[in-house]
Amino acid sequence: MKGFAYVRPTDVATAMSVMSSTPGAVYVAGGTNLVDLMKLGVSAPTTLVDVGHLGLDAIEVNDDGGLRIGAAARNSHLSAHPVVRRHFPVLAEALVNGASGQLRNMATVGGNLLQRTRCAYFQDTTTPCNKRQPGTGCPAR
Repeated sequence: MKGFAYVRPTDVATAMSVMSSTPGAVYVAGGTNLVDLMKLGVSAPTTLVDVGHLGLDAIEVNDDGGLRIGAAARNSHLSAHPVVRRHFPVLAEALVNGASGQLRNMATVGGNLLQRTRCAYFQDTTTPCNKRQPGTGCPAR
């Protein structure tokens, strides 16, 4: 794993400013997928901008009964939310079955949505991969 800087901004505006002024910076909240990719050498961000503590984890019920889920909401919190369990049981079940308890306690909804591919070729930096570097080919084809 290559070295990187770690920044823990105190507000969203500062986090956005760091991202826009720092080439190679990435947001991190749970980091469960990113850390794996960094260990494999697939991802090498210059700076991690920690946004997991900025209040982006709200789970709110809308007036129409729908949900507004913050990107930094932990999968464990979402799966245990009483409204999710009562009115969206398939979502709660999918979250519980999607990962171990340890991962659910760290993983965020936003991270799950932005998760990179799980393809073995993508994770093996000795093979070409169109998703890592477009135009290099795909041995899975």
